[in-house]
Amino acid sequence: MSENSIKYHEDSNTFIAGKKSYFEEDTNIDGNFIVGAGSNFWKDLNVKGILKLGKGTFVKGNIKADEAIIGSNSEIKGNVEVSGELRILDTVEINGSAVAGKEMLVRPGCKIKSAKASSTMELVGKVSIKEIESGTKVIVRSE
Repeated sequence: MSENSIKYHEDSNTFIAGKKSYFEEDTNIDGNFIVGAGSNFWKDLNVKGILKLGKGTFVKGNIKADEAIIGSNSEIKGNVEVSGELRILDTVEINGSAVAGKEMLVRPGCKIKSAKASSTMELVGKVSIKEIESGTKVIVRSE
């Protein structure tokens, strides 16, 4: 892990990784986590809090968090699982499944293998989701 690029904000219990950070092992964060643009995670990313993934981030493993915002142009090779709200910004590619415990927002240009939201899934613009699990309420709207 590039230790020197992580800072901690005690008042908000937030860890901040600078842009182009890299993490070679499983990353476990007990708190909120803001990740700078162009960062790389070579294994799993687990956050007990809110995850804000910067644009152009690459995650080779799975992501688990309480809530998450996946920045545009990011690529996740594994699965994304959040217990709360999941926001997937423009042109994100998720090779596994995306599961939200509450609402899910998917922006234009995203490619997802499978998706499930316990509450509602909002699809904006042209998105590619190969499979949406039954029981998911889907809202589709143009940009």
